[in-house]
Amino acid sequence: MRKTQSLEIVGIGNFDVMPIKAEEQKFKEVSQTGKPLKKTLKAKGVPIDYVWLDDEEKEYTKEEVFFDVLGNYLQEVKKTEKVKIFEICDKMEIYNLSESSYSVLNCDETTASIFNEKIKDKAIKFNLKKSSRGFKWVKAYILKFENQLIMVSGLGNIQKAILEFAKNSQAEKSIDVIVQKVEMKAEDLEIII
Repeated sequence: MRKTQSLEIVGIGNFDVMPIKAEEQKFKEVSQTGKPLKKTLKAKGVPIDYVWLDDEEKEYTKEEVFFDVLGNYLQEVKKTEKVKIFEICDKMEIYNLSESSYSVLNCDETTASIFNEKIKDKAIKFNLKKSSRGFKWVKAYILKFENQLIMVSGLGNIQKAILEFAKNSQAEKSIDVIVQKVEMKAEDLEIII
């Protein structure tokens, strides 16, 4: 985290603003047999052309590149259409997302009734893949807000970021104490030349 802005709330005090950024999941690019690949610029120009190389400098096209997703070599994962694994959690968990987006959900009366009966004033939490392009999953929550079902989806963990910030701040304070400038006059050193 780094400072992007300073501001003063008159009568309260001064603040340094350090946005929390979510870390996206990264999956290694591999060949069909699992060899690690490096993406390299093949030719400058429009459109930008890339090629992938393995350790033996063998070239691979985009169509020959796979992603290592938990030991499975995949080129595409379809977006989520059916959620089988979910948990019921407290709505407050949603505030732990550092980046989020909201959607209104439309459903029939039966679904709304079952949600009200089973979930009540809590939320459903699950992993969601929004598109077939790319390999990005987000955390998703379905909850009731103002008598309407909404879905909140996003990335990040504010709690983890705050702990990391506190740890880094503490480390900076201890470094200030430990690091001292050691000086000596040249005439006090007996150096053989």
